[in-house]
Amino acid sequence: MLNKRMVSVLLRSLPMLSLLPFSLVCGPAQAAELVVRLGFSSPLSGPQAPAGKDSLNGVQMAIERLNQQGVKVDGKVLRFELLIKDDKANPQTGAVVAKELVDAGVKAVLGPFNSGVALATSKIYNDAGVVSLTVASNPKVTQSALNHVFRIAASDSEMGSKMALYAARNLKLKAVAIVDDGSAYAQGLIEEFQKTVRQNGVQIVYKAAISDKETDFSGVLNNIRAARAEAIFFGGYVSQASGMLKQMQQLGMPTLLLGGDALCSSVMLTQAGTSLGDRTYCVQGGVWLTRVSDGAVFASAYQSKYGSMPDVYAPTFYDGVMLLAQAMKSSNSIDTRNFLPVLARLRYKGITASYEFDAKHDMKESTVTILRFKDGKLAPLSSF
Repeated sequence: MLNKRMVSVLLRSLPMLSLLPFSLVCGPAQAAELVVRLGFSSPLSGPQAPAGKDSLNGVQMAIERLNQQGVKVDGKVLRFELLIKDDKANPQTGAVVAKELVDAGVKAVLGPFNSGVALATSKIYNDAGVVSLTVASNPKVTQSALNHVFRIAASDSEMGSKMALYAARNLKLKAVAIVDDGSAYAQGLIEEFQKTVRQNGVQIVYKAAISDKETDFSGVLNNIRAARAEAIFFGGYVSQASGMLKQMQQLGMPTLLLGGDALCSSVMLTQAGTSLGDRTYCVQGGVWLTRVSDGAVFASAYQSKYGSMPDVYAPTFYDGVMLLAQAMKSSNSIDTRNFLPVLARLRYKGITASYEFDAKHDMKESTVTILRFKDGKLAPLSSF
């Protein structure tokens, strides 16, 4: 039996026991676990918040699955943790967020979402030895000197040029207008679109530059109507595109609206309403989710978990986490110096795309899908 002196000694030792590593208190099973901290950077507030939250959902689904699977590296089970940051789609905020994630010791960052933020942060991540997996489409985001930066979606060179080909060959347009919101995203997209439409005999009859805060498009739209443009190619995001569509409806303009992947969002349905009609087209990287078996399974799981269908980039960010896990598993290491070269040469079949990177860490094969809003939903038209 314990005497009073022994009980007293044991009670005094409890605070000390609570400070010991859990593995020493509870045995060797817990010691065989390695924590891998990942970061996430995308807009979680402001007009682009729906896109950021959709992307975050994809990341979290992947992390939950990996933690359930108990992936092992060097004989130890990996436990993935996520540090979430709202970069507000702002390059200055993104730079602050990047430094916070680096200081927190993340191995890799899923994001940024926006080209402007990616251009402001890619060197920060690269210099710190942190891998960045971004969907930012501006071609300047990936450079051979930034070997820690990977683009896991199609670039503007693919999306802008292939939307231009569809406009010329399938829609048989002869005259288009271009509206530029001034963002880094718009810059790359518009450059590729206008180069390719001109090569295919389409005339650009009007160009306008607007602020990304613009809400009154009447002047620009009247000029577009006067120029007899059959379609508007808009380089920008959902909030302005939906406002433009409403004003086009008010003006009685039958003009088509074309855009990049930022417009391939269910948010367009709620914000633009009836003004969408069947005249709005967008282009998205990868094969459309419901056209591949893995995509249908992912969509069903996403809807069960979040109560809605996935939007543009949830499956891509899900794949991004899986890419990292595969690189760590294949290199048998969570040290960036070891898994980075493996990631660079990895071949991985994801939900809607096959991932393999070129020397600049762009995807070697970048299939895109042209979509159209029709009857209250996004309908895939062509993948090439």
